[in-house]
Amino acid sequence: MRAKNAFVLVFLSIFIGWITLPGYATAETTASERIAVALVIDTSGSMAETDPNHLRKTAADIFVDMLSPEDHVGIVSFATEATELVPMQQVGDTANKQTIKNTLASITEVNGNTNYRAALEKAEEQLESIDDPAVRKVILFLTDGVPEPDYAQREDTVFMTAYMDSVWETTARLGQKDIAVYPLGFGTVDTSILQRIATDTRGEAKFLGSAGDIAVNFVDVLRTLKNRQGFWNESVALSGESVVPFQVDGYTSQVTMAVTYDTAGTDVFIRPVNSEAWNDRISIQKNEQYSILTMNQTEEELAGDWELVITGTGNAQLFGDKDLTLKSWMISPQANTQVPMDEPIDLVVEVDGELSDEMAVQGVVSKNGAVEFETIPLILEKGQYVGTYENVDQGGSYILETQIISGETVITSSSVSVSVQQLPVLKSDQELDGDIFKIGESQTLTGYLELDDQLLDGSQRTVINSMNLVATYSDGRQEIIPMQDAGPESGADETAGDGVYTAELPLSEEGDYSVSLVAQGTTPQGNFTLEEDSGDYRVISVGAVSGKVTDEALYTKPGSVVSVPVQLKNDSKRSETIQLSVEAEDAVAKEQSLTLEPGETSEMDIVLALDDSAPLGAKSVSITMQAEDSLTQTQSFGTEIQLFSGSAYFQKKTLDFMTKNGLFVGVLVSLPIVIIALGRLIYVLKLKQALSISRSFVYAKADDPENAQEWLLPKKVDTKLIVLGGEDKEAVLSLEGAKIPYRMIVKVETSPARFKCWEGYRTLSKTYIPVHIKIETTPPGIFKLDGEVHTNKEIFDQDAFESGGYRFIYKAEKSLAEETKARNVLEGKM
Repeated sequence: MRAKNAFVLVFLSIFIGWITLPGYATAETTASERIAVALVIDTSGSMAETDPNHLRKTAADIFVDMLSPEDHVGIVSFATEATELVPMQQVGDTANKQTIKNTLASITEVNGNTNYRAALEKAEEQLESIDDPAVRKVILFLTDGVPEPDYAQREDTVFMTAYMDSVWETTARLGQKDIAVYPLGFGTVDTSILQRIATDTRGEAKFLGSAGDIAVNFVDVLRTLKNRQGFWNESVALSGESVVPFQVDGYTSQVTMAVTYDTAGTDVFIRPVNSEAWNDRISIQKNEQYSILTMNQTEEELAGDWELVITGTGNAQLFGDKDLTLKSWMISPQANTQVPMDEPIDLVVEVDGELSDEMAVQGVVSKNGAVEFETIPLILEKGQYVGTYENVDQGGSYILETQIISGETVITSSSVSVSVQQLPVLKSDQELDGDIFKIGESQTLTGYLELDDQLLDGSQRTVINSMNLVATYSDGRQEIIPMQDAGPESGADETAGDGVYTAELPLSEEGDYSVSLVAQGTTPQGNFTLEEDSGDYRVISVGAVSGKVTDEALYTKPGSVVSVPVQLKNDSKRSETIQLSVEAEDAVAKEQSLTLEPGETSEMDIVLALDDSAPLGAKSVSITMQAEDSLTQTQSFGTEIQLFSGSAYFQKKTLDFMTKNGLFVGVLVSLPIVIIALGRLIYVLKLKQALSISRSFVYAKADDPENAQEWLLPKKVDTKLIVLGGEDKEAVLSLEGAKIPYRMIVKVETSPARFKCWEGYRTLSKTYIPVHIKIETTPPGIFKLDGEVHTNKEIFDQDAFESGGYRFIYKAEKSLAEETKARNVLEGKM
C-alpha cells in the first residue's frame, strides 16, 4: 500500500502543471499551452515484475484528472501489438474524464512482447487527427524493456536490423511532423535506443531507477510544456491542524495546488490572512488519496497572503503551480534541439500579455551548468522579441531562458535546453519570402550540410540518413517530401552524390505554406536532427486575363487611322504582363504590352492604320492576348469596323455627332432665342411695372404757394400740353399769368430701345428706369431748374422748377423714388 501511495504522491507532482479546473476567466491561453498528448504505456509481460502493483493504472487515472478541459488526450497500450484504449479527444468536463478512466482497466493485464514501432505508429495515428496548428503534439512513451516485437526472433540479426530500420523511419517521420517523443525508460531499457528516439523527434529521454521515479521526470517535461511557475514541492508531517502560508501576486491568474495524504479523513482548505474569503473563486476537488485546489483571479482581487490548512494525521505532500498573466515563450530554438558549435543562435520569443513601459524582455544563457550567465537584450520586431547569441564557443548543454523584467525584478521566465555539438550546418540556396506560385509551376529547393565551410558529400565521417522538405499548410496539415541526391534521374537534382539534395515544392493545391528542411544523420559523436526554416510561400490558381472591345460601333474610311478601345481585366492573384497583337487584312497595328496588378481592370486604345486600298464594308479585327506567364489563361477577342467612302464617312460622322450631341446642339441653338425672349419679357414686365407708378405735378403760383394743386400724369406713354398765359382745347391745364402765351409739353416716354431684349436685362439694375419724364417749352417759354434755364430737360422725382410765374414740383411713388435716387447718385446728382 505504501509503495502505491508513494507513486501517487510523486505522480501528482508531474501533472499539477496540467490542471485547469472550471472557474472564472484566466489570462488568455497562448497557442503553445494547448497540447495533445498521446500517453503510450508498456503492457508487455515484463511489466508483471517491474510494476506488480499496477501503478500505471493509477498514474493514468491521475493523468486524466490533471489535464485541462481544452487539452487533448489519447491512450495507447502496447505489447506485441498496439491497442488504442482511449481515442484522441478533447478532455472536456469531469463526466468525460470519468468515462475515459473507466476504459483503462485493461492496462493492468500484461502479456506479450515489446513492439516499439507499433506503439509509436498508433500514437502518430492518434495525433494525426488533430489538425489545429496551434496545438502542440507530444508522445509520452513509458517502457521497461528493449524493442522486441517477436521473442522467437530476438537473436535474428537480419530480422532485428530490418525492424529497427523501420523504427527509425517512424521516428524520423515523427520528427519531421514536429511530434516530440519523451521516452521514459526503466528496467532493462537500451538507453541508446531511447536517446535516438528523443533526438530524432527533438524530445528528451529520461532514464529512471525504478517506476517510482517516473513522476519526478514528468514534472520537468510537463511544466515546460504548460509554461507554469512551480512554488511548492515539500512534505508535511500532520498532527492535527497544519498551516502552510503562500502568496498570490497581481501577475497571477490561477493558482493550482495538490495535496496528497496517506490517512483517510484528511481535510484541506485555504483561507485569506487579512481579507474576506473568496469562495466563489476557489475550487476544491477531493479524491481518496489527494485533493486539488484552484484559485482563479481576473484582476488583483485575490492578491495578498493566504494559508493552506490541512487537518489530519500522517504525512502529506504539497505541490503548487502558478499561471501568470504575463508569459514569455521561446519560439526558436525549440527545446531539445541540436545546435552546431560556432554558429550563432537566433532567439525568437513570444510574449503573452501586455507589458508596461517599465518592463523589458531579455534572454539569459548559461552553459553546461555554469553559475555565470550571459544576458542578451531582445528587441520587438513584427510582434516577436528577437536577438542573437554569438558566443557559441563550446559544446554541451545550453540553458536558454527568456525573462520579463521590471527593473531588477524578474516577473516571469521560461527556459529551454539545447545541445551544442560539433555538428554540420544545414543550408539552402533558396529562401522564400512570401513568394507566389501558380498551380502547375515548379520550384526546386536545395539542401546541403557544411562543416567548417566544407560541403559534406558522404565521403566524410558524417552520415546523412535522410533529408526532407516539410511543407506545412495554413490549416496545420503537413506534406513531407524526401530530398534526393541521386542525379537527374531522380528529378531536379543535377549531380548524384555531390551532397546537394533537391526536392520540388508542393504546388498542386491553393493555399499558404511554410516550408522547412529537416536533416537527420549520425556523426562520430552520435545522432543529430537539424532543421532550417526556408520561409513562406503561397500557391494560387493559374489565373486568367480577359479582354473586350468597349465600342462595337466603330467605322472609318480607307487610308485613315482608327482607335479601337479595349478593356483588360486581370483575374489572377499575381501581376500579369500581356502582349496584344492585332490581325486584320489591309491594316497594321503596333504590338503593345501591358502589366496588370492582381484584380486590376485597365483600358487602352489600339491604333489601327488602314491601307488606302482597303475595300468598303465590314472589316473583321481579331485581337490576340499572349501572357508572359504561359500558365495564365487568355482568350482572343475582336470586333468589326465599317469602312465608308469619303462622303459617306462625312455624313455618318455628322449624323453620329448630332445623335451623340443632340441635346448639346439643341441647347446651343435655342439658347440665343431663349435669351432674347426672356429679355423682351423682362422688358415688358418692367415697363408695365414702371408705368403703373403714380406720378404728379404739384403746382402753385410762385407768390401763393399755399394754394397748390395736383395734376396726375398719365400711366402710359403719352404727351400732354400745359398752356401758360392763354387757352388751348388740347391742353390739360391752362394757367394764367404769362405775359406772352406759350406751351409746356410734358412727355411720358420709354427708353429708346433698338433691342428690347438687352433693354430688358438692363432694367434688372436698380439704377436703371425704363420710363422718363421730359419737359419742353415752346418759344418764348422757358423754365428754371436748380438755378439753370432750360427749354427741354428730363426731370426726376422731387425736381422743382418755375415757369410762367408758377412753381412746379414733380413727384413719384416711393418705390420709384428710391430707384431715381440711386440713379441720381450714379449720375452725380446727389
